[in-house]
Amino acid sequence: MLDYIRGQVTSKSPTSLILEVAGIGYLLHIPLSTFEKIPNHGEVTILTQLFIREDQIKIFGFATRDERDLFQLLLSVNGIGPTMAITILSGSTVEDIKYAVAREDAKALEKIKGVGKKTAERIILELKGMLKEITPTIPRGMDARQKALVSDAVMALVSLGYGRPVAENAVSEAVRKLQTIDNVEVLVREALKYKV
Repeated sequence: MLDYIRGQVTSKSPTSLILEVAGIGYLLHIPLSTFEKIPNHGEVTILTQLFIREDQIKIFGFATRDERDLFQLLLSVNGIGPTMAITILSGSTVEDIKYAVAREDAKALEKIKGVGKKTAERIILELKGMLKEITPTIPRGMDARQKALVSDAVMALVSLGYGRPVAENAVSEAVRKLQTIDNVEVLVREALKYKV
């Protein structure tokens, strides 16, 4: 199996990448998240997954191990092939997909293009025990009510369309800035100042 390819970026698009290695151009199918992480030119190392069928051979490429690991897990879900797995990775972040699975949030997965209700439910059912749960970073010394407010504020930002890591960082900054945490609306309003 091909574990990775190191080569010069010849061209790239949101769905594919051509790497030249020793005079040979390798076409790799990539998710949007990988496209955003790799430069337009220069040498890169891309983690790979080889997919062989009777009528085709495809190489899928990933900028990070987390992307490839999730791709491989998605392939284990009944009814999901490599093209659908890449589409899912392109439609959301690894963290947001893991969080949706951990929270059994089928509606979040259904927002990804091409993922219907049944597919979303199947992903949750088959991957729930396999993915490490992602929980918000909660500062120490908080009581249960304050922890709940922090968690609610993170969820509010995520529902507004911000990625989970961005939401968590913004809420953490807001918690540091505010003297007391007793209102989720105030916390969200403050957190919106720190989103990056």
